[in-house]
Amino acid sequence: MFIIFNHEKLEERINAMFDNIEAFGKFMGMSKQRINSRLKSATEFTQSEIEKAAELLNIQPEEIQTYFFDVEVCRS
Repeated sequence: MFIIFNHEKLEERINAMFDNIEAFGKFMGMSKQRINSRLKSATEFTQSEIEKAAELLNIQPEEIQTYFFDVEVCRS
């Protein structure tokens, strides 16, 4: 069993507000590949990245859990 983060809602918000991941990455100071790595749960968002993304995406503190920590449990 392992846990992955589901960032689908976050990706939808990025696309709605910035049109694409690459444009969002420029504001974050991150490459498209680095953003994709986090969205696909290959690497985790850091606390400072979460704070900056929440500010850019107008995500309220009480909504951060929904966008960054929605988990899926996978059994293999």
